[in-house]
Amino acid sequence: MLAPSKIRILLIGDVIGAYRSQTLIKFLLDSGCCVSLISPKFYSRPYQLPSIKKRILEFLLTAEFYLKAYFADVIYVLPINNHFIERTIRVADFFNKKLIVEMYILSYDTFVEDKKKYLPNSPQARRIAEIDRLALTQSDYIITPAKYQLKHWEKQLDIKVNPDKVYIAPIFSNNILQSRRAFMQDGQLKICWWGNFIPLHGLDNILQALQILIKKVHFTCTLFGVDSPLFEVYENKIHSYQLEDCVVLRKDLKFSNYSLPLYLIDNCDLALGIFGNTKKAYNAVPNKLIDALSMGIPSLTMKSSALEEFFEPEDFWTCEPSPESIAHAIYTIANNTAPRINWEQTRQKALRIFNPIQYQDIISQILHTL
Repeated sequence: MLAPSKIRILLIGDVIGAYRSQTLIKFLLDSGCCVSLISPKFYSRPYQLPSIKKRILEFLLTAEFYLKAYFADVIYVLPINNHFIERTIRVADFFNKKLIVEMYILSYDTFVEDKKKYLPNSPQARRIAEIDRLALTQSDYIITPAKYQLKHWEKQLDIKVNPDKVYIAPIFSNNILQSRRAFMQDGQLKICWWGNFIPLHGLDNILQALQILIKKVHFTCTLFGVDSPLFEVYENKIHSYQLEDCVVLRKDLKFSNYSLPLYLIDNCDLALGIFGNTKKAYNAVPNKLIDALSMGIPSLTMKSSALEEFFEPEDFWTCEPSPESIAHAIYTIANNTAPRINWEQTRQKALRIFNPIQYQDIISQILHTL
């Protein structure tokens, strides 16, 4: 279902590398909507500016926001951009505009609980929590990936979100590729993992599990990370665990240009999901799990109640997020004693639930109510 044409939508947020936001923009444009984007990053500079220039840039950003908001029918805060919510609420209230907020993550979960950048009772943590509360309580429409995740956010922030303004639009994969590899076709288990080293992913637990397995299972493991200071940290950890002969860390392949999926469909027997022992990990449906399942790649991830919203226990393998549990699960998989899974059936389920059409239908449904 297309969005209503001619509607004027003002988007706010940064979209570079944000696949969900880029999918949204393309859908709106294809539907004939009049779309304008405010990107605060456009006004930022990689170097220190004199205070007068900072104030000028801030004035220009504010002026652009008010000018475009005057002509807009609705203002839309893009995914992972809820830190702009205060400014957006002021502008929306000033012009009496409807406000859509796409809550993809909770900033408090990310920076306080998961990355532990701030202590829970610190002024910074309280400030982040207040911004999250505003996004969930002051918007007219909320788009979020899962009901279970939203319940966790309500508990975390001690709020109650009006269910009448909540729309569930699951995460999605736009992948059209399918695994071409027979399981362990060359006599060894080829394991793959991809991510960006955040605590949610639990890469340390994975490496410790592989250390347990090194003399028990014939395997190789290829880890695909991102170019960051932590890349070298994990290279050193692989060396310290004496895993260099069977574990490789790479940063040359990506989902954005399909180079990583093209590698996975020919070289991956087992995709690893997330194994972080954090609140965020227990309350999320991992993107990497959906990516793997949509390609029909056998997958192992940590057991969590969040998965039960969309999946059954027989859809893929799960275990506790500990090195011992991960190692045991991989051992049973390599020895064909793990529960039998119909991976094609799971693939079809993932493609049906987690696809861009579902997301676009939710967007269209909201815009047709304006």
